[in-house]
Amino acid sequence: MKKVSAIILFLIGLLTFGQENNLEQIDRKVISIDSNSELTINEFDWVELTGIATDGGGILKVWKDNNNIHKVVQEIGLSYGRIRTTIYLTNGIPVKVIEMEENFERNDDGLNYSKLDQVFKQEFYVFNWEMGEGKYKKTGKRVMSESGCSHLDYEPIIERAQKAITE
Repeated sequence: MKKVSAIILFLIGLLTFGQENNLEQIDRKVISIDSNSELTINEFDWVELTGIATDGGGILKVWKDNNNIHKVVQEIGLSYGRIRTTIYLTNGIPVKVIEMEENFERNDDGLNYSKLDQVFKQEFYVFNWEMGEGKYKKTGKRVMSESGCSHLDYEPIIERAQKAITE
């Protein structure tokens, strides 16, 4: 029985090490994308792309070479703050998704519109996009934004970016 327990613990340790190794590989890809000065950055008005008006407007930024998208950032301004979703892609497949909610600082007079505080951050390290497999790292707690139901909730952002760069 002790041998079986030792083997199980060894396998769990091996799987954990392998997963941490995957996280490091994904972070290296992200750093490579962020440091690639050859990528072209295109900015689009989110409201014009979607037809949806928000209190603070919105922007969609796309980092690409030719028609290959490597990074997409969607920022939506709201009356209480901002929601940002960043998607990193390799060969058209998302490898990491970062969601952030930032809220305006509250004071005695209401909201301080000159100061944003990050209240929530979620990083999704993608191991298999089609199957929705990966690891989530969360910091803080959502205050006014809602969580999606699955990784497929990010698909419209990618499709919006692809449509924007081809039109």
